[in-house]
This record gives sequence, C-alpha cells and structure tokens, in this order.
Amino acid sequence: MSALPSILFGASFTLTLAWILGKLCLRRLPAPPVIALAIGAAAESSIIFPLLTVGLGYRLSFVLLAVVCLALYLWLRPAPPLLTDPTTAPADRISRIVAFTALAAYAALYIISALAPELEPDAIGYHLGLTAEYVRRAAFPNRITFHEMLPQGLEMLFVPAFAFGRHSAARLVHCAFLLATVPLIVRTGRRLHLPDRISLAAATFYFCAPVTGITGTSAYTDAAGVFFTLAAFYLLLVWRDTRDWRYLVPTGVAAGFCYAIKFPGGLVAVLAAAFVFFHGERKRWLLPAAASIAVALPWIVRAFVLTGNPFAPLFNRQFPNPFFHVSLERDLATSLGSFGGLPPLRVAYELIAGGSFNGMLGPVFFLLPLALLGLRRPAGRWCLLAATLLALPWFSNTGARFLMPALPFLALALAIALPRPVAWFAIALQAVACWPQVVALYHPAYTWRLQRIPWRAALRLQPEPEYLASLINEYPVARLIEDHTQPGDRVFSLIAVATAYTTREVLGYWHSAQAETLNDSIRAGLSPNDRIYNVQADWPARALSGLRIRVTQDSPTEWQIHDVCLYNGAARIVPNPPWQLHGSPNEWELPLAFDNNRATRWRTWEPARAGSYVEADFGRPIELTGAAITTPAPPFIEFYGREDGQWRLLPVRVSSAPMPLGDVRLSATAALRRAGFRYLLTRDEAWAGHESDWGLTRAAELGPTILYRID
Repeated sequence: MSALPSILFGASFTLTLAWILGKLCLRRLPAPPVIALAIGAAAESSIIFPLLTVGLGYRLSFVLLAVVCLALYLWLRPAPPLLTDPTTAPADRISRIVAFTALAAYAALYIISALAPELEPDAIGYHLGLTAEYVRRAAFPNRITFHEMLPQGLEMLFVPAFAFGRHSAARLVHCAFLLATVPLIVRTGRRLHLPDRISLAAATFYFCAPVTGITGTSAYTDAAGVFFTLAAFYLLLVWRDTRDWRYLVPTGVAAGFCYAIKFPGGLVAVLAAAFVFFHGERKRWLLPAAASIAVALPWIVRAFVLTGNPFAPLFNRQFPNPFFHVSLERDLATSLGSFGGLPPLRVAYELIAGGSFNGMLGPVFFLLPLALLGLRRPAGRWCLLAATLLALPWFSNTGARFLMPALPFLALALAIALPRPVAWFAIALQAVACWPQVVALYHPAYTWRLQRIPWRAALRLQPEPEYLASLINEYPVARLIEDHTQPGDRVFSLIAVATAYTTREVLGYWHSAQAETLNDSIRAGLSPNDRIYNVQADWPARALSGLRIRVTQDSPTEWQIHDVCLYNGAARIVPNPPWQLHGSPNEWELPLAFDNNRATRWRTWEPARAGSYVEADFGRPIELTGAAITTPAPPFIEFYGREDGQWRLLPVRVSSAPMPLGDVRLSATAALRRAGFRYLLTRDEAWAGHESDWGLTRAAELGPTILYRID
C-alpha cells in the first residue's frame, strides 16, 4: 500500500520523463507540449521494454534513465519554436464559461477517482496484475498466457509508476493522457479550421461521457489509445498544412504506439500511411509506415520468438502453436462481437444511455444524427470519415469503450452541426446528466461507470484495504491466497482473481492452451456419468513401425481421444520414450492421448476435418493385433500401419461400445500436480464434502470461495 506522496511521485516521475524524452526527440521540430508528451511516452515505453527483457527493470534503472535524459536535456536545451496552429474564432464568453466549468468539475472528479485504489476488473485482473509482477521480478516472467502476449505499450509506462507509487500511480498516468486529450481536441479543431467554441463543445462531450470517465481513471488503456490516435491525426494535419516531411516520423510513432497499446490500434497506423499516400505523396507514406512498424515491432518480435505466432494470442489458425487453441479465438469472437440478443434498433440507445454494452456515451449523443449536417463542411466530412473508420473494430468487440477512438471525431462532427445556443445547452446536458450522482437518478440499474467520489480513499484517510474490501469481492479472495500459500506456490483458478493484489502466480482456467486442457480434466472429474465410447479395431498380427488413425469425413464436432491403447493379442503395448507422436491439428497435445489417464484427452479444439490424423512412430517394428480408442464422439476413421517405410491401410474389424467415463477425480488433480500447481481455487459446490475423492485438502475459504491444497 502506498502513501499519497509516493503515488504522486510515481506518476509525475513517469510523465516528466516522458515529456523530457519527447522534447529531446522533437528538439528541432516545432510541436506543442501534448505532442512532446505523446512522442516521449512512446519512447519511454520502448526503452522500458528492453530493460524488462534483460531483467533490469529496477527502480535504480529508471532513476538512472531519468538522470541521463535530464542531463541530455540540460546540455542540449531543446527549444524549437512553438508550433502555432491556424488562427480561428475564439470561443464566446458563454461557451468558455459553460465548457470550462464542466471540464474543471470533471477533471477534479477524475483526478480524485484516479488517486483512489484500483477497483476495475481488467485492471486488477491483468493490466496491473502483470505490471505488479514485472516490478517484482524486474523482468518479464517465463510464462506464456493470453494477456501476457497482448501488446503492452501502456503497461510499460505503468511499470515505473507502479515501482514508486503502486496501483494508484499507474491510474494517474492513464488519467493524465485523458486530461491531455482535451487540449489536443482543441488543437485538432484549429487545424480543421473550426472555431474554438466547436472544439470546446466536442471536448466536453467526450470528456464527460461516463465510459470515458471510468476507463480514463482506471489502469485500462482505452483513454490513452484515444490520445495517441488524436496525436497521430493532429500531426497528419500539421504535415498536410506545412508539407514538412519531418512530421511524418512522429506521426508514425504515435500511430505505431496505438498498436502497442491495443491490437485494434494497428488500424491507426494503416490509416496514417493511407492519408499520406492519397494526399499525393506516393513515396512519403513509407515514413509513417516505417516509424509505426519500428514502435510496434518489439511486441510482434516478442510474440513470434515466444510462440511462433507474431500476433499471439490471436490468429492461431494462421500461425498454429502449442500455446493457444483456435477455439479460444472463436469463442471470444462469438461472445465479444455479440449484441447480447438486443434488436439492432436498440443498440444505439444502449450505447448512449442503456449501459448494456458495459458503458455509456451520455445523452448528448442522442443528437448524433444532426452530425450529418456537418457533411456540408470539409471538417465535418473528415471527422465523420475518421469516426466511421475508427469505429470498425467495435463490431468485433461491442463494449462501449471500444467506440472511444471514434468518439472525439463524432463529438466534433456533432458540435459542427449545433447552433451556438443549442451547443450551450448540449454542453450543460452532457455535464449534468453524466455526473455520477445524477446518473443514479435516472438509471438506477448498475452500469459500468464511476459510482462515487472517493475523496477519503484518494487522500488515504480511509485505509486502502478497508476501501477495497468494502467494494470488491476479488480483493479479500486475493488476500486469502496471499495469506494461505507460500512464496513460489502456483494456483490454478476456476474464477477470476485480482492478481494485482497478490504476489502468487495464478493461472486462470482459459488463459492458455495448458489452462484449457487442465480445466478440461477437472470437468471430466466432475462428470463421471458422461458417455464415452470404446472403439476397438482388430486386424491380423503385423509387425508395424508406426500406426496412423485418420478421419475420413468432415464432422461438425471436435475429435477427442481420452486414450489410445495398442495390443498384441491380450498384452497391452506400453508407450516408451522413443515413440514420436505426430498429428494434425494440435500435434503438441498428442501425449494426452497416450498417457493412460482418462481424465486427460487430446482434442482438435475445432470441428474435425477429413484428413485429420493421429500418428505414433515406434522407432522399430512392433507386433500389433489391434488398438482401442476411448472417445466421446467417434468420427469416421480408418487405420494405417507403416510397413517397410510405407503407410498401408489396415484391414480392420471395428466395434464400438458405450461406457461411462467413470471416476477420474484423482487423475484430474494428478494432472494439475504434474503441471506444477499446488493449489486450486474454486466456487463450485460440487467439491464440498468430496475433497478426499479428489486428493484435496481445504486450505481456506471465504464465503462460497474455497482454496484447496492439492495433496
């Protein structure tokens, strides 16, 4: 737990270092301070990445980096002339009063919220969970899971902040990018030759949106993604106005960092290069493209080196690997891209005010159809085009926060269309209607947004453990793990865990291929009455140096094998180390089909296709008369034997008999133990009273949550 001074120091240290690096990178290029912050943050993140890669992510390393950068800054004294944006009509007095009042009130709310301890699920589950582990180890861990393979450009900025000020310092860093987005919107508006009153209105519409507030004050990445998207767009407009090719390099840096923050940010890099290409610079587009690739490349290379897939944990069908199943992407796409059964005509309402998509944009966006009037002006056309393109990734993940990159451009397009008095009303409407206590008056049902003004927790007048325990169930569970396990113990969890608040290694049940196979074994132990089939294949005795089992027809279901048993008469042939196993797909998990453990099973993790096969190479001829396969759903298969180096179809007689899976509970926990896990965390009531049947001992419990020790 951190005191307020260390929190403020951790955040200000990280942000100041970013600004200094930005001034050094842009020392000969006129640029506003917010752009220096953007470019410097990308540079700082890119420096921390190799520090963690080589195990030098210590506080001392960050301090030395800051000292070197400060010395260079004082020596070089970079002071390029400030970039002057086009002169536009200043905002009228009423617009300034209404907008600045709203912006100031929400800025205070956001800073207080960011200073409070972290509560939000993704932040405590992996954004800060990974950050905390990186700080403890001063390095990346030797582990491959779903969240660890995602690009983590912003988390690299969380690392020094967390090292000095822990969770709230990281939140403040993200909040700073949210705050910096306001002047960036105003500057972008000037580059679009819009009056300041329009830009201020748009900034307020975006800044006060409930989804903006909750994400921007948490250790998420979405508000930062918006900031860097706008930075790239602003720099493109500067290049368009000045035709100074030097602006294309920082444009690419900002755009590439969008990818480093989150996969969909790669679209920004593509659009930036396309903008230059279609503005008549058929060669200059390579500058932003190359700079984008340079910033994104460390994450692509890291994923490729660790998994063989440069875009892990996605695109596993295109880049098969042993760490992630193809089914994971399919299941995520199905759930994340769903409208949740809502009729299409209701989607807009839920995004704006209903909250069904985990967030709200705020009632001012009910006026969004008026933005079409902005098509009469070039700025309106640019904003609507940018919003449309940046909204495309939302269809693959329909959470409201995934619309945020498009939101400032939608806000600008809307503000263009509003007459001045209507704009005043719209600003006031958005500011008042989105305030946490006001939302509760017309939207009593829970939706993901800021719920309170936690000033006592922010100032640490309320102890951090007390605040966390009173608001989220995950915190006491994390402390339960911490208090009843030893350093180095690994926990396999069937529920979500706030890993940001424990120092133990916790593997979630879906976070990797290994996790899914272990969870599959546990589910087998919970289902002794599930029907499986014993498929028996017999043939005349033959000396075979290999056996191949091949699917002959496509199937809508997976091909699954609990066990493959080979026989010579009544004697079972026991696999030994020289055997080599091959197959397609999912060759890496074939040992699960030959481990004589019915709790484990090899699966294709996708519908079986004709030509899929499982193969054992014995290394020498073995006399065989048959094979038995235990499988939940036997597909159409044929058997091949290898004789004299050639595969030949075997003349088999096949019989199939249904049977129950049986009691495999001890075998399931044995698989967990072999994988290196000492504890199991669950809320499943099916375990209660049957611990000994699983080989488990109840170590601790908290309400329905139980921590078992694997004996």
